Amino acid sequence: MPGFQNFLVMVLGEPALRDDLLKMPDLPSLKARVLELSRERGIEIGEEELDTVIRNNRRSWLERWADL
Repeated sequence: MPGFQNFLVMVLGEPALRDDLLKMPDLPSLKARVLELSRERGIEIGEEELDTVIRNNRRSWLERWADL
């Protein structure tokens, strides 16, 4: 997930960018915005890569809650 990791580092370093992403009302809007912003900044993230990141993070979140 090299493209997404680069994007994540950028987002963590730019509070305004993070705030922009937090305003997205739903997952499809968030995905579209991530892809748009990454393209604008020359970072290649494919939809498949982004879907994998989302799926893995969702699984991780569910596993944490299942352990309670």
